Amino acid sequence: MKFVYETADCANYDLLSAYADYNKSHPTEAESIIWDLLKAKSIDGHKFRRQHVIKDYIVDFVCLNKKLVIEIDGQYHLESNQIVKDKSRTEDLQKSGFTVIRFSNEEVTGNTPEVIRCIKKSLMEIVKPKATPSAQKAPSTWRGLGEAGVRLDAWAVDAACSGNPGPMEYQAIDLQTGAQVFHFGPMKGTNNIGEFLAIVHALALCWQKGLHDKTIYSDSYNAILWVNKRQCKTKLERTPETEPLFQIILRAENWLRTHHYRNPVVKWETQKWGEVPADFGRK
Repeated sequence: MKFVYETADCANYDLLSAYADYNKSHPTEAESIIWDLLKAKSIDGHKFRRQHVIKDYIVDFVCLNKKLVIEIDGQYHLESNQIVKDKSRTEDLQKSGFTVIRFSNEEVTGNTPEVIRCIKKSLMEIVKPKATPSAQKAPSTWRGLGEAGVRLDAWAVDAACSGNPGPMEYQAIDLQTGAQVFHFGPMKGTNNIGEFLAIVHALALCWQKGLHDKTIYSDSYNAILWVNKRQCKTKLERTPETEPLFQIILRAENWLRTHHYRNPVVKWETQKWGEVPADFGRK
């Protein structure tokens, strides 16, 4: 039996829940203002959850019965890369039937009554979940990869990090459909850690879905080596700020030691095939 609050894959939940717990303990001023109103069911009696995992995302607030997601955006959401990522995230949530509304920190702190009015209006306008569009097709630039020796029944993973360390994120792309399989982050880390976690995340999801023959591609030799050794050999300093990430690393290492997966983890040959399809395009 699946309950309404179970909106994440089991394979992904442990990797995301530690970060969600950290966010709950360190809310912004704007998030605290909104949560003080939402947690008391003061908005027409609707129940909201905060820092809730949906698919491979952590949303700020969600009313699951109405499938309404509320995101509170800080200054970094104005950066060009983040705008693109937010758009992709919103579109993916919409494909799963969620309505997404966004407010800036300044809107919440400067005009809370208007923000509440917009939330109430959105709740009233939602009648039923939106239909899920059909899956997208793989980009035409990938269609020749099979002839080049790439296994198309595969996922490609990659990570990106702004600084070393810095805000780190990773994702997986399905080579047959071109669809994003999952996305995680950003949180403070390094690119090598992101590459390692991306592979483990993919392996765990394949295990959960019974996809034991699916190939996982990564362009990181170090990450593949760490996965084979069942240990993330990072030199990142363990501090209170990086502790949530280290908790995720420990879960990933434990998963590797307790699961005998058979999915091939293969090095993506960039010189032969071009950039790995999961690349974030920031080089």
